Amino acid sequence: MNYAFEQTVKMIAGWDSITQLPALLADEGFQRPLIVCDQSVVQLGLLERIEKLLQQQNIPAAVFDKVQPDPPADIIDEGAAFCASHCCDCIIAVGGGSTIDTAKGINLLRFNPGKILDYTKEGAVSKPTSGLICIPTTAGTGSELSMGMIVTNTETSQKLALHAYGEFAIVDPALTATMPASLTVNTGLDVFSHAFEAYTSLASNPMADAVCEKVMAEVFEWLPVAKNEPDNQTARQRMAVASSLGGWMLSNGCAHIGHSMAHVLGAKSHLPHGLVCSYTLPVTIETVADVLPEKVRYTGRILGVDFPKNVSPQQIGRLTAQAYRAFRDRLYDGKTCSFPIDESNIHTLAQEICKEAFAPLTPVKVDEALVVEMLKKIG
Repeated sequence: MNYAFEQTVKMIAGWDSITQLPALLADEGFQRPLIVCDQSVVQLGLLERIEKLLQQQNIPAAVFDKVQPDPPADIIDEGAAFCASHCCDCIIAVGGGSTIDTAKGINLLRFNPGKILDYTKEGAVSKPTSGLICIPTTAGTGSELSMGMIVTNTETSQKLALHAYGEFAIVDPALTATMPASLTVNTGLDVFSHAFEAYTSLASNPMADAVCEKVMAEVFEWLPVAKNEPDNQTARQRMAVASSLGGWMLSNGCAHIGHSMAHVLGAKSHLPHGLVCSYTLPVTIETVADVLPEKVRYTGRILGVDFPKNVSPQQIGRLTAQAYRAFRDRLYDGKTCSFPIDESNIHTLAQEICKEAFAPLTPVKVDEALVVEMLKKIG
């Protein structure tokens, strides 16, 4: 059966819930974890804190701390070899989306031979995996609950999607309180993109729609608070939950053209994923309004739009996109972002976007001509 609504990750959630990690390991019989993280987790002292939690229960851990943004395939392959050499029986991912995706790739290779790019090829099949514990430190990607991951082929500068997942998640909002304002905003706007695209994709369904509507409303209300009041526990908790739910919706409704453009442009420009998504979303909103005006209207109402009577689908799209841009720009304090798109590369970019994994789930027909027009309107 192709079930429309499913969640299999076992979750622990709440302020300071990271302290339950040793109990989770003991309950599952894990004795030799691999901790996957990046250098920021090391520098913030979070790695040391987790190691102490494990040491108190006499649990030794190996550490792979070479995670990089937009996870490169060779780093995942190196991590998998490191994991095998230390005979690890589970993986603890501590960090943002890049860390969790890196850990998903390493865990996939614990159970499957070869290299991670082998599993991005058409028709590739991998065996089921287990033993991955995701501990997000950002409120954005929701990778702890999504059933996919992104890997970067550095030779071709392509971001590629494949099926990979965790088994457990510890969502501790306290871990997000150290995020700088820029990271809070970038990751938080990614949550909104996840929800809107899942809400309007060809894979959307009524069960997921209700969650997507709530996630968008939560981001609109609580992201500005989390940015301006970094120690506000309520805001951090609401955004952490919204992030996880947004990742869950990627599994149930998936993303579409907004993320396809963001993956391609992000790989070329090396800008933060959430930032790029925040610039591809307005034109995505306008594009899908022609076929899903009522969903776009609902989104506009969340963003504070008071629509006039007898408004057309095109007006719905334009007004909603304007409201989103205003919301985004307030969060970025009026700072703007641009992308290297011109007549010399726009058709090549469009062709690559059309081939991206999420593009076929767009509720309108995606072809080169459409994408070229969308790229011209990004902003």
